[in-house]
Amino acid sequence: MKFNRSIKLLFLALLLCLQACQNQQSATRENKVRAKDSRGKEIMLPQEAKRVVVLFPSLVDEVYMLQAGDRIVGIPEQVYQMEDTYSFLSKLDQRIAKKSIATPTFGGQTTNVESIVSLNPDLVLTFNTDQENIAQLENLGIPVFTFSSLDEKSIFNELIGMGTLLGKKDRAEEIVAFVDAEVKKMTAPEDQLQKKVYYAWSKGRVLSTSGRGSLIDMAIRLSGAMNACPLEMEAPNVGAETIYKWNPDLIILWNSKLTDVYSLKELAALPAVKNKQVFVMSPSFPFDPHTVKFMLFAKQVRHWCFPSYTKQQLDQDMAVAFEKLYGKTGLLP
Repeated sequence: MKFNRSIKLLFLALLLCLQACQNQQSATRENKVRAKDSRGKEIMLPQEAKRVVVLFPSLVDEVYMLQAGDRIVGIPEQVYQMEDTYSFLSKLDQRIAKKSIATPTFGGQTTNVESIVSLNPDLVLTFNTDQENIAQLENLGIPVFTFSSLDEKSIFNELIGMGTLLGKKDRAEEIVAFVDAEVKKMTAPEDQLQKKVYYAWSKGRVLSTSGRGSLIDMAIRLSGAMNACPLEMEAPNVGAETIYKWNPDLIILWNSKLTDVYSLKELAALPAVKNKQVFVMSPSFPFDPHTVKFMLFAKQVRHWCFPSYTKQQLDQDMAVAFEKLYGKTGLLP
């Protein structure tokens, strides 16, 4: 009898020990900082990230919006090479002004995984298209939070997820609430004709555009205008004849020059060209559609499409937006 009782006591002790271990593991899990990225993968950190490597300029920008720039230990070299991006971020961080933040890249384009590892990051931020680097970093045990910036919802969710991992969730939610409220104000004026917009890709790629369902399409629609491209494709290449068929009211360029359009003989007779309705998003930094500034992209398009939304109103909205997004006044020139 005593033997059986001893076995029961031992079994009870083992159960209690197992339960205690499970409770401890559960408590440890609950204490972790967690957020789901664009892949639907839950990223867990033992505490908020203190050393962050960011692999795309747009994401560097959003870290500064969250007022977490002091966490950054590595950035893409393009931040120093893109004049308007460098000029603006230099106002927020003297390390950028002095070009002293490390750039773990090969020639500014290809990421050097060994250099990232040497920076001892506890978090890496990148787009989900960066598959090779993501796999290498995660195989080395480095947490990677990915972004897609597919649409308004994903941009909002990914900003809040990043904010959570950086201990800046409240700040992220504040930004999202502001941008969401601004977007809801942008209904198309009922008494003005809805215009068709043709968007041309950067570096003079005039015959490359963005189709329905793309990020640019979303920003154009938010402005109250219509995307001239009816194709359900992310980045279709088209011929001049197709653009004539679509007959856009205006053409918008990104990181290109007006002469990239006006010098094309095949588009010389296009009404938008003849009527000088070609515009450049310049400088491009304030209108980056891969961030919550897709709202400002939409506002700029709105100004070009609807005379009732004046340049004065756009400038006022831009000043307010930059103060809200970065938490400082006087940042715009």
